[in-house]
Amino acid sequence: METFKSSLLIGVCAAALLFVLPEVSAQPSNNPAGGVTVKSKIVENQPAEEGEDPEKSLWELIKNGGLMMWPLAFLALYGFFKVGVQVYVIILSNNQNRDETLMAHLNPHAMPYEDLKSEVESDIGQRPQAAFPKMCEAAVARLYEGKEAMEDALTREGAMQLGRLKRGLKPLQSVVTVAPLLGLMGTVYGMIASFQSLGATGDKVETLSKGIYEALVTTAAGLTIAIPFLFIYQWLNHRVDEIGENLNRQAEAFLGKFHPSGGGGAEQELEAYEGLRARSDLKEATVETEPLET
Repeated sequence: METFKSSLLIGVCAAALLFVLPEVSAQPSNNPAGGVTVKSKIVENQPAEEGEDPEKSLWELIKNGGLMMWPLAFLALYGFFKVGVQVYVIILSNNQNRDETLMAHLNPHAMPYEDLKSEVESDIGQRPQAAFPKMCEAAVARLYEGKEAMEDALTREGAMQLGRLKRGLKPLQSVVTVAPLLGLMGTVYGMIASFQSLGATGDKVETLSKGIYEALVTTAAGLTIAIPFLFIYQWLNHRVDEIGENLNRQAEAFLGKFHPSGGGGAEQELEAYEGLRARSDLKEATVETEPLET
């Protein structure tokens, strides 16, 4: 639900930005006879009014691109949706401060096994897209098997979660790749249509210039879509790399907290946790609770 709200907000902002952009100036195309101003359509022998600037709004330029502007528009909306999803997953869910807060709440020397498991599951419920809580869940499930088993669980789950984050960026990479190609295809189709219509018109230069002008709009639109998404993709990919480094640090701290001596100690850990289960007054222990002496 939070992902949908974030994506909807970004989509609304993008749509609002699209329609409130100021008008952009277009180059006038004057024929040799003089005084022809290009609007959405070329009108022959119609001089421009004095004092009137030949301008086209952004919406008029988009309409001049032809049918290929529709798939480009849908591709842009799809890109904005994926950006919203990845910002929620990478920036908001996989937050280093929240990972450190979870680590601070886990106290294996003062909390029963059920409380440790419940604490991790609660954090997963609050941010299901986060990687570190799921790594903790996999490690806590193998708590009684010793340090090596927990380390193996952290490594396997961490690799899976990082792979999931990397795969989430693939749609943005596709948008960056496909948008210029769609724009180029629209330009090629526009050029073909322009040359086909040369034989049916009298003023060939004017017809050809109009066709080329409209065909180039799709190329400009494709590049306009691809370039911002390329920077966003690079930024999010860099943040995923930072998450990977943070997960390595958190995994080492997690193992050091559960096995400070560096040994396995499975039987000793089992006896310690069985004793903690019998003491109900320790179930609400926090991170400030002193470690029990065994």
